[in-house]
Amino acid sequence: SAEKQPIKLSWRKIECLHECLQLNIDPETYDDKYSRESPDFVFSNNDKSIGVEVVECYPSVRKCKTKNAVEQESFEKKICNEFKKNKYLETITETEKLNIIIYRKYPKKKKRGTVQEVCHELEDLLRSWYQKTNPQSERNYISYIRVSKTTCCNVIYFNSASRCIPVNWDDIKFCIEKKEKKYKDYCENVKCDEYWLCICLPFEENRNMNIIDYNGKENESMNFLSQCSFSRICITPDLLGRNINWIKEGD
Repeated sequence: SAEKQPIKLSWRKIECLHECLQLNIDPETYDDKYSRESPDFVFSNNDKSIGVEVVECYPSVRKCKTKNAVEQESFEKKICNEFKKNKYLETITETEKLNIIIYRKYPKKKKRGTVQEVCHELEDLLRSWYQKTNPQSERNYISYIRVSKTTCCNVIYFNSASRCIPVNWDDIKFCIEKKEKKYKDYCENVKCDEYWLCICLPFEENRNMNIIDYNGKENESMNFLSQCSFSRICITPDLLGRNINWIKEGD
């Protein structure tokens, strides 16, 4: 089968990632047409160059033994993606970005609202928060929202009490091993002082990246990570801008 192409991240997401990793970025190091086996992009950290490779982790796909499965975007993520383009949101976040957590209110009717209907209600609640007034429209789909200021880019997501499924260590190890095989190529093609691995956990996987189920392999995982070539390894959600779980940190 054809080799999987490098993950393509928008420049905005790269800026978010560099903010999370607390590194500086050189725009010239990011090239969509780069075809060699090399880090997805290169950052700088004081006098060091850091090559960062990104790999997506799909536990559900591995469980089903299905390769290259197309992930169906969840209804909630469609709402979040759509609202990021909201004109009112863009207007009030020109200089300072927001972190918006949505708490769902399940309607009595079995029929689910449309993306546009939920976005309209979300805008009304955001206006209420920003202007310190009472919401004007009836709340059928959203119970309330929590808003805080953040950096880099607007982050919108639904709070989910069910989002507590741990990440299985074997899935994490599988991703690391896949990139470990190409580590020498990274070193030969793009010379960096250090190489880091960022494991991206897609929203629709519904996993808590801060909880890892080692299945009794804690000692094995520590030995594996200590022998891994990458200097640092982290797990991050695809909604970049939030927290990162470092599972291997540099010396």
